[in-house]
Amino acid sequence: MASIAENIALIKEQIALVSKGRKIEIAAVTKHQPVEKVKEAIEAGIAKLAVNYAQEGDELRLLIDNENIEWHFIGHIQSRKVKYLTEYHCIQSIDRMEVAQELNLRLEKKQRAVYVLIEVNIGREPQKSGVLPERLNDFLERLAALPNLKVIGLMAIPPMIHPVEDRRVYFKEMGQLFKQYRPLYSLEILSMGTSEDYLLAIQEGATMVRLGTCLFGHRSV
Repeated sequence: MASIAENIALIKEQIALVSKGRKIEIAAVTKHQPVEKVKEAIEAGIAKLAVNYAQEGDELRLLIDNENIEWHFIGHIQSRKVKYLTEYHCIQSIDRMEVAQELNLRLEKKQRAVYVLIEVNIGREPQKSGVLPERLNDFLERLAALPNLKVIGLMAIPPMIHPVEDRRVYFKEMGQLFKQYRPLYSLEILSMGTSEDYLLAIQEGATMVRLGTCLFGHRSV
């Protein structure tokens, strides 16, 4: 079995083949991973950790005392859990105004700001969270009025259809949205692509990929 360092080296080689010289950031998804594996990834050069659950993130942050790590929250945000998100570097899954307003209020009390990405429901799936593409501009405008949220990009999870190549159409649409709104709102990050499809996502414009299984190996749970 390859080590995590070897997995990361291979991932970077594959990214280099499709990125056309663009810088691609890797966020390691820590969901259900033992802390030893997470620390191994950090030692191999990973500097961004992506957390799905607030409680799991709190536990990890206590075990990994490293000021050089960027903590990203990528899970669905429940209104009652907003209070646990104020210490993250970046929240990638902002998709509702009430959540954004609550977060802004809590950050204001702490006199700090966080970076946020807007989660887009690019597949227009009714069971999924995310802002519909046709409502994205309005949502961006409304978020601009919240001074403690620094909107720096978009995030998307395409429909998990097979073959994986069929997801390209959704990545392409996200890439087009990013190009459209990037100059209008000074966006920097397009976060899309996971272990199964990250190379496709990069080909269509992703600047950040969220990798779990291909980086750590299969989860323990």
